[in-house]
Amino acid sequence: MKHSNSKIALLVYAICPRIQAEKKAVFGSIHFQQSLALFEKLQDRTQRIAQESGLETFWVFDDTQVGKSFGERYSKAFADLFQQGFEQVISVGNDIPGLEVAHILDAKSQLQNSQTILGPAEDGGNYLIALSRSHFEEKSFSQLPWNSNKLHSAIKGLFQNQNGSVFQLEYLIDIDDFNSLTRFKAELKSGEFYRFIIQLLRSILTFFEKGEYFFNDRITSKDNPLRAPPALNF
Repeated sequence: MKHSNSKIALLVYAICPRIQAEKKAVFGSIHFQQSLALFEKLQDRTQRIAQESGLETFWVFDDTQVGKSFGERYSKAFADLFQQGFEQVISVGNDIPGLEVAHILDAKSQLQNSQTILGPAEDGGNYLIALSRSHFEEKSFSQLPWNSNKLHSAIKGLFQNQNGSVFQLEYLIDIDDFNSLTRFKAELKSGEFYRFIIQLLRSILTFFEKGEYFFNDRITSKDNPLRAPPALNF
């Protein structure tokens, strides 16, 4: 099916909040509900930003996409939009608390001068990837080191070798664990999302103050970063 209106699509390639909460366990495995609330909040925020961008937006959830690996599934999402007639695709995830509509609009503007726009994440990945159809090759894109700290340098090298034109946005933090969340909170300092994070941390602190952590500490898996109240410095 050909698309005849906008030349640029916004692709939100998302991991559903429940899967994010299970895999990342930001607050530890015994605080699943707080992790779920965090990723649901991030998804709601991403929906608002996508609407504000004014771009035609397509949501693709990784667990419903066809492909054996993340790279194959993600590449297919780009390929499908290019096949619909879009000339350029801007892709973001749903776990970047620092993402603003300005990042998307900046990528849209820079696509007029560059074929590739990258928003690097501090963990070595990317929170935004904007590509032009003329420089997209599905197989090589799918074989990049996805979900690793080498991704940004690899994808930058791939497209620089193709056309030498890569524009880089500012670095942002994506939420992979408790430490990345607290780093973001320290940078944020105020605002609605900051207050939401503080509320989550206080709910966990209340849990500790009741003494329940004393019993759970003996049965909780070692992935729990909140094994005692000192971890909650806010």
